Amino acid sequence: MAVVHAESPRIGNRLAELGLSVEEIGDALRRAEAERNFCTPLDPVSLPGNIFWGRTVRFLRETYIPKGWSSASPSNVPLLVAPSGNFALTASSGSQETGYAALTPSTRYPKGTAVMKRVEANRQLLLFGESEAEPEQQDVGDGIPTWFLLYQHVKTDEGRRLHAELSLPDNTGSRGKISSWHERIILPWIDFEGFAPFADDAGDQGGIDIPIERLA
Repeated sequence: MAVVHAESPRIGNRLAELGLSVEEIGDALRRAEAERNFCTPLDPVSLPGNIFWGRTVRFLRETYIPKGWSSASPSNVPLLVAPSGNFALTASSGSQETGYAALTPSTRYPKGTAVMKRVEANRQLLLFGESEAEPEQQDVGDGIPTWFLLYQHVKTDEGRRLHAELSLPDNTGSRGKISSWHERIILPWIDFEGFAPFADDAGDQGGIDIPIERLA
């Protein structure tokens, strides 16, 4: 597993190779935090986490679509697809190990079938490369590697700190979580002053699957 540390001078170059930057990702996360802070203790306990996740996806799209990226949601997985069409990224809350180079994180919550299929596609592509067979008809964003922007909020004496990393999974983990990574790019943490007026996030909808069944 390759790990690019937040303090490394390589981080800017590695993100630039992907068409991304620390500053632009950080700005999207700060904007998502500002939206999250509109929640109050009277909101459903899961709302702050859902808002942060949803706004992160939206603000990344707003930042990069003018630069030639595109949005897609195959099987209800919200993606930002690179201009080359060769890879995509999505966002998800992560475990308490997220953002620490010496530790191995997982997604905070189990993922559905559609997300796990994307991770399996990552594994196949990393092992065997692109298939020479004639590809089947696919939705936009399918059949390409998918990076995950993982994040977690940590309480500090001054307020809250956001740890984040952009990581490429290469296999599924246990209990429906993703915990195996081919490459991790650790992003600088972001400090937010003051305490949020609500409990710690109780969920996010990253990679939600909506099953559709025909009624008898």
